[in-house]
Amino acid sequence: MKRIVLFLLMGVCCSFAMAQYSLVESRELDIMIDHPIRYAATGWRWNVDVTTFLRDAEFSLPYTRGYTATGFFLQPTVGRRIGSQAAVTLGLHLAGVAGYDGIHSWQPLVRLELRPVEHLSLVMGSIYGALGHGLYEPMLDRERYIYDHQEEGVQLRWKLGQGRVNWMNDTWLHWEELLEPWHANQERFTMGSSNMLNFCSADDDSALKLSLPFSFLGSHRGGQFTSLDTCIQSLFNESVGLRLEWMMMQSRWTVDVPWFFYQDISPRKWMAFDNGWGFWPQLSYRRGLHFSDTTQGGQVLASVGFWRGHQYIAPRGSYLFQSISWHKPSFSAPEREMITAKVGFERTYVENIQLGLDGEFYYDLVEKSLDLVFGLYLRYRF
Repeated sequence: MKRIVLFLLMGVCCSFAMAQYSLVESRELDIMIDHPIRYAATGWRWNVDVTTFLRDAEFSLPYTRGYTATGFFLQPTVGRRIGSQAAVTLGLHLAGVAGYDGIHSWQPLVRLELRPVEHLSLVMGSIYGALGHGLYEPMLDRERYIYDHQEEGVQLRWKLGQGRVNWMNDTWLHWEELLEPWHANQERFTMGSSNMLNFCSADDDSALKLSLPFSFLGSHRGGQFTSLDTCIQSLFNESVGLRLEWMMMQSRWTVDVPWFFYQDISPRKWMAFDNGWGFWPQLSYRRGLHFSDTTQGGQVLASVGFWRGHQYIAPRGSYLFQSISWHKPSFSAPEREMITAKVGFERTYVENIQLGLDGEFYYDLVEKSLDLVFGLYLRYRF
């Protein structure tokens, strides 16, 4: 009965979100993306970001476990421009989850941004991360928005070229765990680069657009003086593909054809497979919404895809696409075939109130089983 109710709720939606990020196109609801803040020329500016969410993941396949979580993120910040080439942001990120006594987690937010030349930005401290990197789900799990929202480190964002041919890049280092001398732990960090090479794109949204997305993501754990008798591990993932977009019937259609690759370059191998690959062609539909009342519009989108994986592992990606299990170390499935479908709806109201609904479906053709996710979001920014 629970799944039937979820299907009915999801059927009301007409899209899965595809929102524009400053450098690369993300494949999530715009309501869930952290955009760079635009500050006034002088003085300090306060910003408060409040996000509430309900996420129900009905997972029955052995690759990962399901959960239900409802909670909030609260992020007050204050920032200002420093001359014409820099900006500073100070704030706090608080997260709360229903059923947990008190604040689940908190983290200071300190960010300095420098633009030494036009179309090049250096960000240090609390970087623009998570879904904003624009990586595909098999490389970076969208659930990290819930359990690993903040990223700390160094980030470079730049754009080369103007007009119909240009190259947009987001390169970053996210340091996850510090290694201190003689402490029983390991250093952990993630480094990545998300790129979009546009061959024929224009400012006119109705134009045909041809792009080449390619990305890299590497994770490492270890250190030179760790006291743990555990492995040094370095895992790499890459993706390269082709994206074609066009307008038809007042809607934007997108065909994505990405390939994914995995390598384990650790000195000693501990994973089930040393290398692998995946293939995830998708067809997406997006349509903007305009309302006659006081709202400011919205969007709907739907996508369908087919996943084919061979010994694919991604330490930061969704386990729904992988050949190993998150909670069963002895389990592995070298060959994966799965149909994916995603729907969603987003609407912006007056005073920057945003409502988002999304649903995700993963049908495993080998196990003959369906996993699904339902999400509801409200966000307020001022």
